[in-house]
Amino acid sequence: MSVSPRRGLLVTLVVLAAGAGAIACSDAITRQSETGAVGSSGTAAAAIGVVTSASFLTVENRAGLPLVDVEISLKATNGLSFSKSISRLETSAKRDLSLAELRSNDGTTFNTRFQKPKEVVVKATDLVGKKYDVTVPWK
Repeated sequence: MSVSPRRGLLVTLVVLAAGAGAIACSDAITRQSETGAVGSSGTAAAAIGVVTSASFLTVENRAGLPLVDVEISLKATNGLSFSKSISRLETSAKRDLSLAELRSNDGTTFNTRFQKPKEVVVKATDLVGKKYDVTVPWK
């Protein structure tokens, strides 16, 4: 049983296209892990998840290791910054924070009556010293 040259060429092209697709996907995954995801800055953006709601922020550790020295900052449209520190966030843990827990440098709590949130910045370090810096626009 012989294979026609045309069918052999078609099979070869399909195999080459599948291989090129696999290489392109692998390269895209590598680039994403090096540069971070959309709406973030720094490395390993997928390592920290941030979800916003009308009165809460949820921060999730997806890094695979516990995070220490977690600093959560909420930037308001008027230029003020409100923050809260968490000493340790375990692997796969989620922390819900009320917006009223966030404070400015002078101790003023965040209040949606006076400020409009613009973005959330989360900075943390894992146990081996790798630093994470994620910026998420307020939705």
